[in-house]
Amino acid sequence: MAMACSVSPLCGAARKPPRNGIGIGICSSRAARLRARAAFPLPAEFGFVALTAASSAVLTQWQAVQVGIQRRKVGLKYPQMYEDAEKSVFNCYQRAHQNTLESYPAFLALLLVSGLGYPITASVFGMVWVIGRVVYSLGYYTGDPNNRFRGIWNAFGLLGLLVTSIVFGSSQVAAIFFPRVS
Repeated sequence: MAMACSVSPLCGAARKPPRNGIGIGICSSRAARLRARAAFPLPAEFGFVALTAASSAVLTQWQAVQVGIQRRKVGLKYPQMYEDAEKSVFNCYQRAHQNTLESYPAFLALLLVSGLGYPITASVFGMVWVIGRVVYSLGYYTGDPNNRFRGIWNAFGLLGLLVTSIVFGSSQVAAIFFPRVS
């Protein structure tokens, strides 16, 4: 005996009854199961945003490994954060990583928010930030802090994400106050 679908109120498809009499059964509509997975639909291109976020995680882990290698090289023990030497290459590695982590929460939030409205644009700006942070780090790793400016253009990626997030948020708020009449 088929029962009404309880997976999604949007479904309307019949579902198979549970075999053992316990549970909600299995929805026979694949589309309804897919709709039930997310509270709201994501843009089809949102996978690019997810991959950009993953690449940023690889960036932070690569920087952490570089700091660990330098820490062992100079013999700096935990919990000491910095080397006391005046011109320390280790301190440059540590600062490159910490500087990235200081902006990382804002980067991820802006990437995900702007990605809801403009996934391709958000991914491009996100990769500008990630690649720029690699160039920034490699410049800093030379031991001359002024070389970090080679990758300062990563800020354009963050600025782009900020602007697209504001545009997306504004459009969502405007839709509440000025709904489209069909």
